[in-house]
Amino acid sequence: MNWLLMLAALACGAVLTTQVATNKQLGEHLHNLYLPAVANMVFGMVAAVSLTLAFTREWPTTAMVKDAPWYSWFAGGVLGAVYLTGNILLAPRLGAATLIGLVVTGQIVLSVLIDQFGWFGFAQHSANLPRLIGCALLIGGVALVSKS
Repeated sequence: MNWLLMLAALACGAVLTTQVATNKQLGEHLHNLYLPAVANMVFGMVAAVSLTLAFTREWPTTAMVKDAPWYSWFAGGVLGAVYLTGNILLAPRLGAATLIGLVVTGQIVLSVLIDQFGWFGFAQHSANLPRLIGCALLIGGVALVSKS
């Protein structure tokens, strides 16, 4: 596997952790744990629109738009809002390490299921013994990290 891509993925994980921390901090300063999700989505939309306008050379055709699964148009935004708001609400109660450990474990376990069944257009990859052991080790790791 390409080490540069793996480092980029690790950086994405660090960015998500920083996002959780700064959203928690903003929520505490505003005395409202829901407003950081709104701010996050607004500034994220500005950034996404700017990047799209700057880097999109070919726009999708009408056929491409019609062929996209109906749920794919709104699921990312709704799930993103649930993710953001959930993290903001849970971070002060669980702490950074436990929260992120649980988030990553949830991502890996669901990813193994997605691969196993080929959901959402992913190629099928069996949930073999090493993958299942990896999931179990993540669960055990979160249990250890969450001990205070």
